[in-house]
Amino acid sequence: MATRKGRKRSEPATAASLTDISDGSRKTHRRTRSQDVKSASKRRAASNENDGCNSEIPGSDSGDTEEENEEEEEVIDERLYADNTLHPETLRFLRELAQNNEREWFHANKEIYKVALADFKSFSTVLQEEITKVDWTVPVLPLERHNLFRIHRDIRFSSSKVPYKEYFAVAFSRTGKQGLYAKYYLSIQPGNHSFIGGGLWHPEATHVSLVRRAIDRNPQELKDILTSKDFYANFLNSGETLGYRKTTSKKSIEERALKNFIERNSEDALKTAPKGYDKDHPDIELLRLKSYTIGKRITDDEILLPNSLDFLVDIIRVMEPFVRYSFERIYIHVA
Repeated sequence: MATRKGRKRSEPATAASLTDISDGSRKTHRRTRSQDVKSASKRRAASNENDGCNSEIPGSDSGDTEEENEEEEEVIDERLYADNTLHPETLRFLRELAQNNEREWFHANKEIYKVALADFKSFSTVLQEEITKVDWTVPVLPLERHNLFRIHRDIRFSSSKVPYKEYFAVAFSRTGKQGLYAKYYLSIQPGNHSFIGGGLWHPEATHVSLVRRAIDRNPQELKDILTSKDFYANFLNSGETLGYRKTTSKKSIEERALKNFIERNSEDALKTAPKGYDKDHPDIELLRLKSYTIGKRITDDEILLPNSLDFLVDIIRVMEPFVRYSFERIYIHVA
C-alpha cells in the first residue's frame, strides 16, 4: 500500500456521519464529522502497520502528541458540509487518491470515499436544479443513474492501468451524461484542475453534419454567440490584452474569438474540407471541426467559495446560448 510520510492529520468524515442523500432531493443538508473519524483513523493505521508502511503525511514532526491531534480534529469538526459548496475534505480525498491510485489504498479508504462522493452528489443535485432554471432543455433526472460518471476507469483498452479517475465528474443535458444532445459538464480535481464546459464533444457524424449545415446557412448566428462580451471574456479571451475596448473593432474581436474557438476544438478536426463543402468556403475552419465545445479551468479557491454554486451558475448562464445553439441544431431534426 502506498502512503505518504510526514504529518499525521485527522481523517475526513466517514459515511456513517452523513444523512442519507436521495437523488433529486431539494433539501439543504448540513453535515458534521462524527466520532466515527477515530475508528476510521484506527482502521487506516492498522492497515498501514500490517502492510509495513509508514502512515505519516508530509509536514510535521513525527512526535505530535495525541492532545495536539485531537485539537486539530476539533477545529476541522466545526466546518459544516453544505449543498451550495464543496467541502475541503472532498478535494483532500481526491488529492490523496492521486498520490495513492491503487485498489488496496482505495478499499482501505472506502468509507472516506463515500463521504466525498456524497458531498459531490449533494452539490450536483442542487446544481442540476439551478441549471434547469437557466436552460429549459435540461430536465431534473435521477442523478446517480443519468448524470454522474463512475470513478472507476475502463482500462480494458488503455495502456495506463491506473484503476481510478482522480476527479469527480457530472454532466447535464436533455438525456443526462449520455445521448446526442449538447451538455453542461463539471469535473472537480484538486490542483486547480477543476473544469466547467459545455457543447457537443465527439458527436456522431450525422449530428456533426447538422451543425455544419447550420453554420453554412447562417454562420453569423454562431459568431454572434462566440463574440458576445461576457462569452468572449469567460471562454475565449485566454488572458490576452485584446478585449472589449473602445479602440477594439468588432472584426478584431471576431477574428480572435474564432481563432481561439477553433484551436480549442482542433484536436480531431478534419484535415480537408468535409464532404459537400468547398475547400475555399469562407468558414471552412469551423466546418472542419468534429467537436464544438467551450470551457474553462476552475481554481481550488473558486470551487471552495462559501457559495461556489452561484459562481458556477453564473458561468453556466453565460454558456447557455452556446449550448442551446448546439442543442437546437440537432433537436429540431430528431425530435
